[in-house]
Amino acid sequence: MASPESHNYVKLQVVTPMGLHVDTTSTMVTLAGVDGDFGVLEGHAPFFTKMRPGVLRYDEGGMPRAVAVSAGFVEVTHEKIVVLARTCEGPGQIDEERARKAKTETEERLHTLSYEDEQRKSYEDKLMRANARLEVVGGRKEYGG
Repeated sequence: MASPESHNYVKLQVVTPMGLHVDTTSTMVTLAGVDGDFGVLEGHAPFFTKMRPGVLRYDEGGMPRAVAVSAGFVEVTHEKIVVLARTCEGPGQIDEERARKAKTETEERLHTLSYEDEQRKSYEDKLMRANARLEVVGGRKEYGG
């Protein structure tokens, strides 16, 4: 096993209106961008982008971690990654039954909406949040919850 000194780390912070939820260093962070998932390593070129609801993955002390985050923004600088999201939930904070119910109800509602319906985007985001929560809670042991 490689020693921690052999890795290049990137600082990760996840901030919501409730405060700082994640403040750590990681060898790689994977985020849910609006155009698809992307990974960031130490030394990545700086950028700023939108984030869709999804799973944010990172490692902490060699252990895989994941949190479900809502839509928001990601700023990558040479020094750190800052995620600004409305919500951030770890495996121990998610009610699996509630997430399953939200997924089922949202899928049912989406089947009744046309693609032109103004409410469709809101329900699609809600479905992505439910799926992210279920993925994180489903990996509870893997993600340290």
